[in-house]
Amino acid sequence: MEYAFSIIMFIFGGALLLYSGILALTKDYNLIARGHATKPKDKKRYALCFARTMAIVALSPIITGLAGLTGNVIITAAAGVVSFVLCIFIGVKTFKPE
Repeated sequence: MEYAFSIIMFIFGGALLLYSGILALTKDYNLIARGHATKPKDKKRYALCFARTMAIVALSPIITGLAGLTGNVIITAAAGVVSFVLCIFIGVKTFKPE
């Protein structure tokens, strides 16, 4: 149970990476949840940009899971906050569907 947090973070990050990989390979606009989708002109390009952004955001739980292996709560919390903010910032900046 010592590494349960890291295992859960790896599973969550891996699931997001798997979703973004499937979305990038198929470029299927219909795989994006309707609540987050818009009406883009080029649906394949939008799906690819969305997949790239999801892959960047998926790095945050993976980094947090790696920090969780240290066993130090302060390092894990700091890595979680910093990686979340940085991944969201980078994801927003790289999302250019048009």
